[in-house]
Amino acid sequence: MPSVTVILPSALTAPEPPAEIVCDAASVGEALHLAVAHAPRYGQRIFYKDRLLVSVALNGRQLPPAEAKATVLAAGDRLDLMPPIAGG
Repeated sequence: MPSVTVILPSALTAPEPPAEIVCDAASVGEALHLAVAHAPRYGQRIFYKDRLLVSVALNGRQLPPAEAKATVLAAGDRLDLMPPIAGG
């Protein structure tokens, strides 16, 4: 399986600093579940049941929400998670 990096920004990890989790995963969904297994305290900020609560960018390209979890990964890929932002 390819080794990939999951980036958790401070908006997801606060009050802790941002986190980088390296894992071996074949798909985005698998990588995110492994990241949550490594740092369970962020699980409810990333998933609701099995539904994604964050946007996912693969190597800087935003993935469509309906396809994100099934997207196949390659060695060295970088996943950036982005929480929803609201404001006015």
